[in-house]
Amino acid sequence: MSNTNHPFWVIVNKEISDYVRSWRFIILIVIIALTCMGSLYTALTNIREAIKPNDPDGAFLFLKLFTVSDGTLPSFAVFISFLGPLLGISLGFDAINSEQNKGTLSRILSQPIHRDYLINAKFVAALAVIGIMLFMLGFLVMGFGLIAIGIPPTAEEFMRVIFFLVVSLFYVAFWLNLSIFFSIRFKQAATSALACVAIWLFFSVFYNMIINLVGKALSPSAWASDYQVIAY
Repeated sequence: MSNTNHPFWVIVNKEISDYVRSWRFIILIVIIALTCMGSLYTALTNIREAIKPNDPDGAFLFLKLFTVSDGTLPSFAVFISFLGPLLGISLGFDAINSEQNKGTLSRILSQPIHRDYLINAKFVAALAVIGIMLFMLGFLVMGFGLIAIGIPPTAEEFMRVIFFLVVSLFYVAFWLNLSIFFSIRFKQAATSALACVAIWLFFSVFYNMIINLVGKALSPSAWASDYQVIAY
């Protein structure tokens, strides 16, 4: 039996088709594309100010397209780190419980298909769609940056961008996997979405606040002597 006729790849192809045709995916890709283009415009308008004499990072001029910001809009890297989890959560929070609520889950599992095939196929399909979108946006930023500044990236800069996109894909894959887990754990899609968003908000907002508060509470006083600091 060829791979194209294997039940796993049949489900993967079907899920990819459903994701690409859904309004959810179209809205998400439009939002992320607009924000990334906005961050690119901000980087291009402020790239002169970002270049400083005797800057060790001055050799990586092309990479500043992904990291430079004037404060009005975050950089491309910050946008990906912020919107990436939401992208993974939005594609996975109802992956399983929606099939159960529609009554199609029992029909699928009545076929000679393993449960692992269904779960893993949904994960692979969503990850493939996210990966294509991330790399498309990354190469789009590189293309517009190349046209704007007229300086091609070096081999090291290109490899750093590719490595950043690959790491971002693994980062989004974690949140996608977590959202699929909650879609299995909870019967209602709203509950699984709320659980994923709550965890994302905790690590994105409250975790740093808690760590800073604990660090300030445990750190020695500014008026402490050197001996007290060492003893502490």
